[in-house]
Amino acid sequence: MFSNKILLSIFFLPAIAMAGWNSSKAVFDKAKRSEKHYLLVNELLESGYYFSTLPLLKEYLINDSKNLPARMERNLAKSIQFVGLKQLESLPSQYLQRSYSETIAFILAKKALNSGGLNEALRYLKKISGSHFLYPYAKNMEGVIYANRGNNNEALNSFRACQSASSSKNTNSKQNLDACTAGIARVKYAMRAYDEADLLYLDIEKSSTIWPKILFEEAWNSFYQNNYNRTLGKLVSYKAPVFEYIFNPEVDVLTALSYLKLCLYSDAKKTADDFRSSYWSDFKTLNRTLKRYKNQYSNYYEMALSYEQYGRASNKLLVRLLGSITQENVYIDLRKQKYMAEKEMQKIRGERNSRFKRFMLKNNEETIDSYRKLIGVFVKDRLVDYYGQLYKAFEGMSYITLETLAQKKAKLYSFDKKDRSRGDIQYIERNEKQYFWDFNGEFWADELGDYVFALKSEC
Repeated sequence: MFSNKILLSIFFLPAIAMAGWNSSKAVFDKAKRSEKHYLLVNELLESGYYFSTLPLLKEYLINDSKNLPARMERNLAKSIQFVGLKQLESLPSQYLQRSYSETIAFILAKKALNSGGLNEALRYLKKISGSHFLYPYAKNMEGVIYANRGNNNEALNSFRACQSASSSKNTNSKQNLDACTAGIARVKYAMRAYDEADLLYLDIEKSSTIWPKILFEEAWNSFYQNNYNRTLGKLVSYKAPVFEYIFNPEVDVLTALSYLKLCLYSDAKKTADDFRSSYWSDFKTLNRTLKRYKNQYSNYYEMALSYEQYGRASNKLLVRLLGSITQENVYIDLRKQKYMAEKEMQKIRGERNSRFKRFMLKNNEETIDSYRKLIGVFVKDRLVDYYGQLYKAFEGMSYITLETLAQKKAKLYSFDKKDRSRGDIQYIERNEKQYFWDFNGEFWADELGDYVFALKSEC
C-alpha cells in the first residue's frame, strides 16, 4: 500500500531522524513518568524515529488511548505510512477499540475482516471520512465485503467511490485504482455479466502490478463465455519467463478443463498427468515441512531469507512457492520496513552513549524482531494457503482424469468421422477491445496476455 513512500524515505529518513535527537533526548530526560509516553511518542515521531518509537506507540495505545489528541492522530497516520499497518494489527482489538481514531478504525476493520466479522468491519469503515488518507482503501475494503455478502449493487457503489477517490489529486493511487476496477469486474462476473466483465478487465493496463493475477480471472470469465480457446490463450501466458514467479495450481486445472470442454481428451489427460508428476512428491514434502515447523515463525523467516540470498530451496515446488511469496506486495513492504528500521538503528549507534541511546537501541531491536516474526507469519500463512490450493487441484485433476477416460471410451465406440484438424482462425472470437494478428516475431514481448488458441472442438 505504501511501497513508493517507503522507498523514497530510505534516502531522506536519516537526515530527518537525526535532526530531532537532542530535542527527543531532552523530553526523555525531563518529562514526568505520567506524561512521558504522550510527549516522547509525539516528539520522536515528529523527529522521524518511526521504528524506534513503535514499542512506545503500542504501549501508549494500550494504556492511554481513548480519544487520540489531534497531534497524536496526525503523527499516528504519518507513522503508519512508514511502518505499515501490520505492526499495529498485532495489538489486541480490545485495546484498539477504545480509540475514536479513524486510522485505528481502519486497522480494526481489517482485523475484523480477517476474522470473518463482515458486519463489524463495515461499522468501522463507516467511521472513516472522505478526507482521510485511508479513505480510498476503506472503500475498496467495503466493496470486497459487500461482494462477499452477495450485495452486488452496494459493492459496485463502493468500488466506484474507491475509483473516484483513488484517482483524485490528493491520492492518485494507481494500484488501488486498478484493484477497484478489478473489483467491479469481479462483481459483474458474479452477476454473470461476462461481456461487461471482459471489457472491465481489459481496462487494467499490463503495467499494473495486479495484472499478472488478473489474467487468470480473465481466463475464467472467458471459460464461462464458452470461449475455451481464449481461456487457453490467457493461461498459456503463464509459461512466459516473466511470470516464473507466479504459482497458481488452478491454472493447470482450468487448462485441463478447457481441453475437456473441447473434447480434446488426450490434451486434458496429459495436462493432469504432467501436473501430478511435477508436484505430487514435493507436495508431500511440503506437508511434512508444515507439520515439522508448526508455528516456529523464525524457521519460515530464515527459509524466505535463504531463498532471497541464494535462489534455492529444498525442492522445486518450494522454489516456486517462495519465488511467488517474495514477490507479493505484503512481503516486499515488510522487508523494506525492516530494512529502514535497520538503517535507523545504524544512525542511533552513531550517537554518543547515554541512557537515552540505550533506550532507543532496545526499542529499535524490539521492532526489528517484530518484523522478523511478521515476515515469518506471512510466509507460513501463504505456504498453508498454497498447500490447500494444491490439495484442491489434485482433487480436480483426479476428476478430470476419470472423465477423460470415460469420454475417450465413449468416443471410441461412437465411430464418428469428424475432422481432427487442430486449428483455424474461424474458431477465434473477439470483442471491440480485442484485435487479431498472427504473432510474427517475438511472442512474449509483444502479445503477452493476448494470445488465443484456434482449436476446433471435437465434441
